[in-house]
Amino acid sequence: PGGKAKVTWPITVQGVDETTILFIATGGELSDAVEITLPVYNYSTPEVVGTAGQLSEPGERLEVVYLPQRMDPSQGELAVAIEPSLAASMREGLGYLEHYPYECIEQVVSRWLPNLLTYRALRRLGIERPDLERALRGLVPVGLQRIYAQQHPDGGWGWWLSDTSDPFLSGYVLLGLIEAQRGDFAVDQGAMDRAAEFLQQNLKAPRDVEHPWEYNAQAFILYVLAERGDLAPSRAVKLYEVRDRLASYGKAFLALALDLTNPRERTRVDALLSDLASEAILSATGAHWEEERDDVWTMNTDTRSTAIIVATLSRLDPENSLLPHAVRWLMAARKEGRWETTQETAWALMGLTDYMVASGELEADYSWRVLLDSEELGQGDVDASNLDEEQELRVGVAQLLREEGARPTDGHRLLIQRGKPVAGQTGRGQLYYTAHLRYFLPVEEVQATSRGVIVARQYSRADEPERVVDGAAANDTVQVKITLVAPHDLHYLVVEDPLPAGCEGIDRSLKTASVVGERPSLERVEGDGRGGWGWWWFSHTDLRDEKAVLFATYLPRGTYEYTYQIRASLPGRFLVMPTTAYEMYFPEVWGRSDGGVFTVTE
Repeated sequence: PGGKAKVTWPITVQGVDETTILFIATGGELSDAVEITLPVYNYSTPEVVGTAGQLSEPGERLEVVYLPQRMDPSQGELAVAIEPSLAASMREGLGYLEHYPYECIEQVVSRWLPNLLTYRALRRLGIERPDLERALRGLVPVGLQRIYAQQHPDGGWGWWLSDTSDPFLSGYVLLGLIEAQRGDFAVDQGAMDRAAEFLQQNLKAPRDVEHPWEYNAQAFILYVLAERGDLAPSRAVKLYEVRDRLASYGKAFLALALDLTNPRERTRVDALLSDLASEAILSATGAHWEEERDDVWTMNTDTRSTAIIVATLSRLDPENSLLPHAVRWLMAARKEGRWETTQETAWALMGLTDYMVASGELEADYSWRVLLDSEELGQGDVDASNLDEEQELRVGVAQLLREEGARPTDGHRLLIQRGKPVAGQTGRGQLYYTAHLRYFLPVEEVQATSRGVIVARQYSRADEPERVVDGAAANDTVQVKITLVAPHDLHYLVVEDPLPAGCEGIDRSLKTASVVGERPSLERVEGDGRGGWGWWWFSHTDLRDEKAVLFATYLPRGTYEYTYQIRASLPGRFLVMPTTAYEMYFPEVWGRSDGGVFTVTE
């Protein structure tokens, strides 16, 4: 009684994302217990490759799966998804948005807007989704409160609360509020009115537009105001007169705005749709659109443009012959059931929802079967009772390696079959499938990489910041320095720095006596001389149990050093995952540091 003792159990945890530990203590007639669940972060880098396809008629499709030469055999899997309809294929994307780990204003809206539109569409088509309804009851009210809290006095929103109001982002938020109100949620009318007034004040005549991307932002703002019923047709007509300056997705938004303001006048709308048809790129994978440049300030990519155009054609020209081909391309562009960014995923889901309503695609009556190296992985029948249910088939990497005692030199043969109709069946419907191989590189393969941004990390003692260390004593304060080299301007940058498992971050925002050390700081070491006072602040920082996260809406090219402090708490030898930096809406621009080892002594 009144004392304490330390007891250690060495354990190994592999192949899981979390583990639950139960401690039970007994003494005489007394007992106590505690159960805790801990996340498991593997020191390895996941890689995902995949393919997707569609079977509209009875037949089969062969895919070949090749395993890499070097990989961690204890982790990874081959995952095959059979999706009988768009309603089933959209589940993963909806879940990805719902559980996205960060909460800038765009992600707050994207978390529930596509879910809300999909739920309304499914109900309209006679499909009940009680799970989606329950999720929306929690997501939308919480999201609305975050939106109200982050609205600026001018009526607009920035990416984070500290950012200046951005007309394009503010339009996206207002669109979310409009759809929430249509979904019978209580929405603050004052917040909507202030947002609409902010957008009205930021409408520009074409002659006053300064940058090419602003024409597209203006088209989107016009569309959002038209959805609310606040737009005079003359505004959209003026932008139509310079439509050659619009990207494809800007033309799509303008067509929607024109149709909403004057649905009986189709001349301009048809001209814009004709422009879009002539700009489509046809290939074996379907139809898609490519822009001359990525509009970084509107978070636009070619995939997002294609999704927006799918939504536009579904509403304005549902019989367009390009539409099913564009849907096929969009479905093939997925990776693990979602697209590359929250904006791509949100607009893809909204576009597919519009197509699902317009096409009446929800008919299915067929059988399916999946074989891997002649062994059946699964089979089933599809009809109206289960056409919104995805079927998942999984095979672990370890099992793939064990087969035949060695890796097949010609790869594993994956065969997807769609059966012929039998008596009483129509054979109608679409079969969508995806196959993704997730594998992990071993520890020694995790090395620094640069794809548009260079990242490095070092640790030092807080009282000797010039002395680099790879360990500390328990209770010591350690300074972490992240060095970022941006060869060019970066937009919507995220920096994630995993902490050594034996350390914890020192949160300077907590005003307690236990907080010691220096406040985090960012210094620009080298740059091009651009930027005024305050340019160097990151928009938002997030200190979590397992990592520190930084966000910058805009970072001019140059070299930066960010420092913050952690405390060594648990003795042991800990592998440390690399620091990573990436543009949130253009994830092909990224970089990572070396991994490492950090030792905490008694």
